[in-house]
Amino acid sequence: YAPQLTSLTIAGKNYMVTDEFIAQIARNCHQLTFIDVRDSVRVGHPSLFALSEHCAGLEYANFDGCVSCLDTGVLALVRGCLRLKGLNLSELGITNTSLVAIGNNLHYLETLVLDMCQLISTDGIKAVVEGPSGMGCMFTLTELSFMRCRRVHNEVVEWCKQRLKPNAIVRSGFSLADMDVS
Repeated sequence: YAPQLTSLTIAGKNYMVTDEFIAQIARNCHQLTFIDVRDSVRVGHPSLFALSEHCAGLEYANFDGCVSCLDTGVLALVRGCLRLKGLNLSELGITNTSLVAIGNNLHYLETLVLDMCQLISTDGIKAVVEGPSGMGCMFTLTELSFMRCRRVHNEVVEWCKQRLKPNAIVRSGFSLADMDVS
């Protein structure tokens, strides 16, 4: 392992990338700022724990389709990696608990993708944007996507646009025609 490694991309449906592999990377590559392991079916919350513990400077993380990642791991990640600017948690079985933690902790977050997260709701999206103190990520988010999230009502798009930066992109909906609401 190269301690100077700052970026790691191993994306695509695979069974090779495991929690043990990610933990080894995290323990040995403290300068990691970018990780993309989307669709790695054997990556779960232990990977997120390891990254939160050893890679506090992480800025971009893509866990899209890593279906073993749950709230416990996301909570650790957002509490340990406070510099995150981009985060993709699409298709994860996370709840509003993760979204509240994102709104509470990630004050540099610019991009958040939550497509097909079936357990989140409108309240969770509001928690990301406003946070507990009315601040949340509203001053930093430039892109927020929650496509095909059954419990998120489309009315929240306008609510978000009233609070986010004027040029922010908010994606919601269930069909291709609804994809970009900017």
